[in-house]
Amino acid sequence: MAEEWFTVKECLELPGFPRSEPAVRKRLNSYSEGKADLRRKRAKSKAEEYHISVFPLYLHPYLHEYEEKGTTEPSSVQEVEPKEIWEMIFRLLTPVQREKVTGLFRGKGIDAVFPFLFDDSSVL
Repeated sequence: MAEEWFTVKECLELPGFPRSEPAVRKRLNSYSEGKADLRRKRAKSKAEEYHISVFPLYLHPYLHEYEEKGTTEPSSVQEVEPKEIWEMIFRLLTPVQREKVTGLFRGKGIDAVFPFLFDDSSVL
C-alpha cells in the first residue's frame, strides 16, 4: 500500500523544494494552511506529518512507489496541469516578488509578466 503521510525529512529531496528542514517545514505549513486535518504528529515521535493531498500534483509520483510497475520513476512532466506548474512557480517566489508579479499582471496584463511569450524576435 502506498504511503499517504510524509515528514519534513522525507521531503528534503523533492524537486523544487528547499534543502533545509526549516524551509521545507515552512513550505509544508503553507501548503496545509487552513487544513488542520491534513497535518498531524507522527506516532511515538515529535515529527509532524503532512498528508499527500496537500502536495502539488507534480510531486505525487515522487512520493509514491509504483508497486504494480515495480519502479519509482516519476510520471512525465507533461502530465502536470499548467495550473499546477504556475502554482509551483508562484510559491517559489518571495513575498516581494509575488507582489511585483501580481501588480504587473493587474496593471499591464500577462504580456508584462511574460514578455518573451509575445516577442516574436526571441527564440525559446
